[in-house]
Amino acid sequence: MRRALITTVVAAIAVLASAGTANAARGQTFHVRFQGKFAEAAWETSTSNTVTDTYSVAQSSKTGDELFVDQFTANLDDQGNFTGGTDTFVDVTTGFSFGMTSRLRSAQVSGRGIPATSCTFDQDFNQIGCSDTTISVDASWTGVGPIAHETFHDHFRSDGFSENDHFTGTARNATATGTIGGISLGTDALIFADMGTAKSGSSVVCIGNNC
Repeated sequence: MRRALITTVVAAIAVLASAGTANAARGQTFHVRFQGKFAEAAWETSTSNTVTDTYSVAQSSKTGDELFVDQFTANLDDQGNFTGGTDTFVDVTTGFSFGMTSRLRSAQVSGRGIPATSCTFDQDFNQIGCSDTTISVDASWTGVGPIAHETFHDHFRSDGFSENDHFTGTARNATATGTIGGISLGTDALIFADMGTAKSGSSVVCIGNNC
């Protein structure tokens, strides 16, 4: 469960951060906090000439809800060589609904016509261009197995930089199915899924050129 919990903390900080900055004589201090619930999953689907990796995380905190989706489709030739691809991603705080039942039994996220950005890449992974688009998201989680509880504190320091992190939360493995971006995602395509609750905080102090 530690992998799922730490992954979710990182996502929560990146996506749902409520950050503040204070100037001090020694440098700058940044505070990042998150308290809420989450459900995440990753799937991989394929056809005769494509492989698509889909990742979705829905989160709800005191500062509001947020949905992140990343769906990358790799195009392949007959020998399985990469010939280019398309990456479609979503990062929104409105236009969808997210709910979770008590004791991490189940969760659901859904939305239609969600704003997204789609970028294309050539065979050398060079970005060709991006455009605005919309996608629909409909995914469900069902909890399986026990609920894990975890608390940890971490401190890191180097020249001109220090960081203090704390985390407490719960997580539970899950099965997840749905349809995202027009692609049907079943349990046979599931890489991992989990859901849980988290309360975390980070304080970062940096000095001079490290800021």
